[in-house]
Amino acid sequence: VLTLALVGCPPAGEGGNDALELAKRRGKLIVGLDAGYIPFESRTNDGGYEGYDVDLVQCLADELGLELEIKNVTWDGIIPALKTGKIDLICSGMSVTEDRKRAVAFSQPYFQVGQVVVKRKGDDRFKSWQDLNDAAVRIATQQGTTGEFATEREIPKAEIVRFDKVDEACLAVIQGNADAVIFDHPYLVKYVNDRPDQLEGLWEPFTSEAIAVAIRKDSPQLLAAAAALLKSMETSADAVVG
Repeated sequence: VLTLALVGCPPAGEGGNDALELAKRRGKLIVGLDAGYIPFESRTNDGGYEGYDVDLVQCLADELGLELEIKNVTWDGIIPALKTGKIDLICSGMSVTEDRKRAVAFSQPYFQVGQVVVKRKGDDRFKSWQDLNDAAVRIATQQGTTGEFATEREIPKAEIVRFDKVDEACLAVIQGNADAVIFDHPYLVKYVNDRPDQLEGLWEPFTSEAIAVAIRKDSPQLLAAAAALLKSMETSADAVVG
């Protein structure tokens, strides 16, 4: 369960093109996310958004006295959208990596995730993620994610089949077009729990990744505001993924 105990955010500085100042001028904080990453963000039946990240940015907007606008952005375009000013920040279960740190500024982490393997129910060929490291194995991943990066790095012999959405990667496994999917633990637990007759997981993560808010490097005021909110959060990751 994600628990927020809010405190006041630090006052913003004067002028400039910091994303916080731009947001205040328009009266709106524009947040980019890639909806579909349960339990962090997903669409509701009425077309809205829900999830831990949605709650977090709503709290941030409230603390800043701003309206919240959420833009649903495809994952491979989400950092370009931030860098070109189409959104003020990314709050979308984004793992901190060295490559991404060269492009954006990250807040302190607010969650930890790890990559896990999901396979077809009853497929006894794979007892651990190391068993996937074979040229005859096809692994489905979402393009541009740390699941893809971890597969390339840790399971180099396997063939990688890349998809725009992780649910498409999971479907490829169900349909027999891939042997396994690699993605973040929280999402795959929920996905498999909804399909217990079709899929099963190897639930020991083989990576450990910090999740953080991403902000343009020219926006230290917005970064400080996000950091102040995150510092006030009380988070129990065990309660979420246990």
